[in-house]
Amino acid sequence: MLGLVLLVLSGLPALAQNAVRERSMQVGEEKRTYLLSQPVGIAGPRPTIIALHGAAQTSQSFKGYFGLEPTATREGLVVAYPQGIGRVWDDSRPAAMRLKAALRPGEDVPFLLALAQSLVAEGIADPNRIYLVGISNGGFMVERMACEHAETFAAYAVIMATAPANVRESCRPARAVPIMFIHGTADPVISWDGFWTPLGATLSAPDSAELFAKANGCGGTQVTELPDLAPFDGTRISVRRWEGCRDNAEVALFRVERGGHQPPARVETTGELAQPFLGLRSQDMDSGEEIWAFFSRFALAPQPVAGAPVGAGLSFAPGGQGTHPVPAATGGRLDVPLPMPSPVKNSAAAKPVGAQ
Repeated sequence: MLGLVLLVLSGLPALAQNAVRERSMQVGEEKRTYLLSQPVGIAGPRPTIIALHGAAQTSQSFKGYFGLEPTATREGLVVAYPQGIGRVWDDSRPAAMRLKAALRPGEDVPFLLALAQSLVAEGIADPNRIYLVGISNGGFMVERMACEHAETFAAYAVIMATAPANVRESCRPARAVPIMFIHGTADPVISWDGFWTPLGATLSAPDSAELFAKANGCGGTQVTELPDLAPFDGTRISVRRWEGCRDNAEVALFRVERGGHQPPARVETTGELAQPFLGLRSQDMDSGEEIWAFFSRFALAPQPVAGAPVGAGLSFAPGGQGTHPVPAATGGRLDVPLPMPSPVKNSAAAKPVGAQ
């Protein structure tokens, strides 16, 4: 009997995993590092998610804690986990709110642009399907990139972060931005209701989503309750979606009732030392799955270039119309420009966010 079981098990395919390796690149005066997770045995440029850790995390600890890898492996996604200098990101909050003088973040906007550029130049990332997600300090950084460089990423996801009040008037994305938020109502670190201090303030989670909904020209909203898949975790999740947004963009806010400063997860993850102090972690949905369900509906359309043959792809003249300047990276300047996009729906069918 044991022999039969072993024979059956030996005939099953091995559980696939992405191959993960550490890489580095030079951006200006800074040497920057990141983890790169790639599908095994799948060639060609792939949809790519750049995932930003929270303050005090490393890219390695974040990879284990966030729980994006099972979705990436199943869907054949590339994931890059950049490392912030000093384990922090240079987001848009006032410097005093981020202890910038003490922690000294790096030049992160050039780094993220150069990282996206280099992955395209190497044929790893599909230039029209690069996405950005971050938690906490990384989520604030995602909002900065959505406000200042909306042309670079096809869609954005912000977890456990709200918009700085100081960007309410200055955030004017270059295009309609597909963006989703996930936030707990009992978050002890970044309050759902926002907060004010003499050093600066943040908006509430609903007002943060509304900021982008207004920029996108969205209309009314609908709220849907998600199934309580984990009745004993103490949380419930609902999602508010803004409809009628310009250029088919979407804005969604996942409200984790009684949720703490933690991304919801239904997959096995590694723990964080501060986890008992961060509040409840919902198991009613999986952040990786929901983020990809959202991202997978959006891609960027390349900007046609006069005189270029149809299908020329990224063979644009550096600095020409529809290009995005990127600082020097390893081996000199990368002259493969990212296209200036207009959002288009992914041709592949995808389930709605929160659908079962």
